Amino acid sequence: MNDKLILNPSYFWEEWLKTMVILQRPAVQLQLFTIIISLAVMFLISQWIWRKFQRRFPEISQFEEKNEKYYPQQCAAALVCYLIFPILSLITIGSLQFLFLKQGWFAGYLTDAIVVLWIYIFYSIFLVLLYSLLEHKTVEHYHYRFFAPLFLTLIILHIINILTDFDTIFSVSFFRLFDQSVTLGDIVVTVGGLYFWITGCSLFEKLLIYLFSKEIRTDQRAVQSISLVMRYFLIGLGITLIFGYVGISPTALAAITGGLSVGIGFGLKEVISNFISGLFLLFEGALKPDDVISINNEMSQVKKFGIRATTVQVVRDNSEKIIPNQTFFTEEVTTFTGSDPLVYRSVVVGANYNCDPQEVIKVLLKVADNNPNILDYPRPVAFALEFGDSSINFELKFWLDDPLVTKRVTSSLICDIWREFKKSSIEIPYPQRDLHIINGLDDNNQEGINTVKL
Repeated sequence: MNDKLILNPSYFWEEWLKTMVILQRPAVQLQLFTIIISLAVMFLISQWIWRKFQRRFPEISQFEEKNEKYYPQQCAAALVCYLIFPILSLITIGSLQFLFLKQGWFAGYLTDAIVVLWIYIFYSIFLVLLYSLLEHKTVEHYHYRFFAPLFLTLIILHIINILTDFDTIFSVSFFRLFDQSVTLGDIVVTVGGLYFWITGCSLFEKLLIYLFSKEIRTDQRAVQSISLVMRYFLIGLGITLIFGYVGISPTALAAITGGLSVGIGFGLKEVISNFISGLFLLFEGALKPDDVISINNEMSQVKKFGIRATTVQVVRDNSEKIIPNQTFFTEEVTTFTGSDPLVYRSVVVGANYNCDPQEVIKVLLKVADNNPNILDYPRPVAFALEFGDSSINFELKFWLDDPLVTKRVTSSLICDIWREFKKSSIEIPYPQRDLHIINGLDDNNQEGINTVKL
């Protein structure tokens, strides 16, 4: 790195004045005006073309939701959407550059704009590729949190390098820390490097899960464990490399962490406990994504594992809860999809004493066989349970491969049983009770009792 300059407010003012002098040159202003007008016009034209395309091909222009039937056409439509503006701009500015050079005019900024547009084209192609591989929400999340900020940062640094001396500005010393000078470049690398590295490691984890889960078909528990451990290993490695690059002394860092370790240890006791619990959950395979569990008397579905906490979606109201990992070791948790995703459910119904029990059992099995959600194997079974006060009670037991559809299937069965019972003239009786009404004492001092059957 160059010799570090001591921070001087007038230095940045001088650099600003130099930049203003450059921008006041007619050749520079002509190029900047040409670039801005060209980009604005091409943006409007590209929007007009895309609206025409949407009206002409409405079934493939909505590529946020993947459609297996139109999947290749949706990818092509995404390319049109993301590439039409930079390609039109590249053609326009490239033509203007040719005219400038033919006239013998200075065209350096037009050349830089062409370089930026080529970068933007490759960036757009890469983005469409990610959209074709991963879920739209996932790519959109990392688009705005990683790729777009990274792209804009590179463009800003490229513009700064064009207008002024990049190395000199980033060598300006702001202050001293542990007898070491901290420059503007050190601050930018530390803040920007940590942000992009940590976010990039999260994206790498998503890509790793997709690769192994979709292509190699590896057990999802193992993929989740390996990818999460690798993510945090890479984060730790990146922090070490960035601190080493900017010149933070390991001795000074060790002194700070050693002095704060006792106080932080008490404050982070729960965090460390959750961290260790998360590792046990991952390596033991007790839970995995999409598992359906019951915790705190609420049925939930596991959505995301983390080293500190696990995110679950409550089935009752579709809300999400972030549960500390140690909770799974301190409270009783029921899993419906742990080693076997099949669940056993039943419906109880009563029939009057005039019915044929075997006929009722046949009707119940017929209803179960006609329900598409009930598994054919293991076979559903029906039993005559008991002689009740008002009816013979029967139970229909069946298997499901998704515990989340239990209420829907139960509701469907109740409606179908009622309909089939009506067709077969099987009555579901009302409860019957004998009510004894005392009228008072008669002449012989005896109670008068009337019996009413309800």
